[in-house]
Amino acid sequence: MKPPTITPRSVSAEIFTDPRTQALLSHTGSTTCLLERLLDERVNVHTLEVSRAAVDRTCPEAAAPLGLPAAAPVLVRRTTLAVTRNEVSRNLVLAPLGRLSWAEHLLRSCATPLGRHLPQPHERRPLGLGLDAWGPGRAAVSRSYLVIDPGSAQPALFIRETFNPDLFDPATTCPPPGSGEAAPVTCP
Repeated sequence: MKPPTITPRSVSAEIFTDPRTQALLSHTGSTTCLLERLLDERVNVHTLEVSRAAVDRTCPEAAAPLGLPAAAPVLVRRTTLAVTRNEVSRNLVLAPLGRLSWAEHLLRSCATPLGRHLPQPHERRPLGLGLDAWGPGRAAVSRSYLVIDPGSAQPALFIRETFNPDLFDPATTCPPPGSGEAAPVTCP
């Protein structure tokens, strides 16, 4: 079971003190390719779950960006990315059921990181950065974004990535004035 969530902040990547964390959070291309460059090692995926659920029971904050009502069915994929000695990230990916067959097929069948199999060109639309829980009392940097289908311009995938704090330091500077707190993240 995931530990209690730490309240994220609506911030830019520059608020994080570690240059590698900043590079990771501000990157708009393939996360997998960047992780492999930063860690100088091939990243492998471990699929923990592929299931069907209502979006509000899985990750309520994904409903609006995906353009879905709260009880809409989504395909859920939970994975970890890892290198030889470390878990690198914990990932949640949601695809609206019945919207785009390629997205559903990708979540059900892909045994490698998704980025290598996304249609080209595609858009990644950032939704937010913040802190989430990695373990009891341990904060980790997290980001979420949409992958937009190149043919229909519809949101195809909601992706939330939380990164190992031993590899990507979550330390921040003081938040700028007026950068109020965001609502807690509720993804289990």
